Amino acid sequence: MSRGVLMLLALVAFSMAQTLVVNGTQPFKAYVKEGALVINGSEITLPQERLSWNYNGTYTVYGIYYSNPNCQLGTWPNQPRFYITCNTGSDFIIVAVKDPKARVICKTNKGPLQPSAASKYVEIYQTNGLNIECESGYSAVAAAPGVLLGVLAGITAATATLLLALGILLLRALLKK
Repeated sequence: MSRGVLMLLALVAFSMAQTLVVNGTQPFKAYVKEGALVINGSEITLPQERLSWNYNGTYTVYGIYYSNPNCQLGTWPNQPRFYITCNTGSDFIIVAVKDPKARVICKTNKGPLQPSAASKYVEIYQTNGLNIECESGYSAVAAAPGVLLGVLAGITAATATLLLALGILLLRALLKK
């Protein structure tokens, strides 16, 4: 085969892969190709069910599957969070491709779920029931940024100055009597 034909075949094969963009503290791209998720050259086998991918471009991209077509998927705008409710039972498979620092929580009416598989970039949840809800976010950090510390120091200094000035005025008023 000629080099041009090989390049064309490679381009077609690459274009058939679905690209997932995860933006967060460490943005990266993942590719879904032939039942596998490829992240930084590593392949993770995906469940055989066809997943619909939601929230592409956020800090968590969800691959969602539910077996009951009568279930309803609800989403929130501008945040990687969704729920699925069903009148009769359904199997659920959730694949969360996430920023390494993001935290994913999936729960049913029975409580929080533990991932059936997890890595730095991916968590897979499998369960069945009437509903499931998943959300992603970042854990709270106890460190205060430098700007905030500067503002707090300025407020503290201003408060101390104000108290000193009031103390001097009060002392002068008492001494005049």
